[in-house]
Amino acid sequence: MLNENDIRIIERAGLTEPQAKTYLALLRNGTLTPTKIADITGETRTNTYALLDRLAELNLVEKAEKGKTASFMALPPSNLDLLAEKRRRAAINDEQNIKNNISVLTDIFYAHSSIPGAKTYVGEDGIKEILKDTLRSEPSKIYLIRTAADSAQDDFISRYREARKKKNIHTYALTPDYPYARRNAAEKDEQLLVHRVMMPRDAYQASVEIDIYGDKVAFVDYGSGGTSTIITSPAIASAMRELFEMTYRHWSEHYPQPYPPVES
Repeated sequence: MLNENDIRIIERAGLTEPQAKTYLALLRNGTLTPTKIADITGETRTNTYALLDRLAELNLVEKAEKGKTASFMALPPSNLDLLAEKRRRAAINDEQNIKNNISVLTDIFYAHSSIPGAKTYVGEDGIKEILKDTLRSEPSKIYLIRTAADSAQDDFISRYREARKKKNIHTYALTPDYPYARRNAAEKDEQLLVHRVMMPRDAYQASVEIDIYGDKVAFVDYGSGGTSTIITSPAIASAMRELFEMTYRHWSEHYPQPYPPVES
């Protein structure tokens, strides 16, 4: 009779119950033929052969060289420890892989759900993650309200704009009227596919950039240690796009522009 507690201990190394019973039968009884193992475990002979093959692959049993009749013996239980360690490492890799791809799966979920979804990030790494998401989403257009605070991230922002251009993403930007913004408008906007409308500096003084792309709205906080958030919702994205377009048209008509505005 096989002890249930012993079976459960062996299973924790990653074995199925039939595999654990087969291994335990050999541990308790020494060298056995498949027929005898089947009698002890209650498995069919066909299934027992398959179980033994698998246990041999896991380095837990081996064929005993004894006469013409095939027989098997258990290898040391320390091999279970090695198997458990291998399983633990695989589980860690699986967990990391899920974490790395959870945002993609979340996007799929909210793309087919009426429930708005939100992801929040903290600090500079959060800013970078959100801007990378605008590239992963590959929208044809991005609508953004810029903040003067993003000038502190000039190196990363420059690389981001180049990556955005390579994906042929056109950007419609509302920008507070600072000298560096005028300089960018004159020197870089056309080559970076940016369609810029200036607004007075005091029209928007928050440290948060607002990006509207596809079914998402991102609030990117360039303040010290701020939090940044992506909201996935077709309805909210549509509403924010309408508000952006109203504001974009207003300032294009009521404030001096560096070049004729392009319709968004």
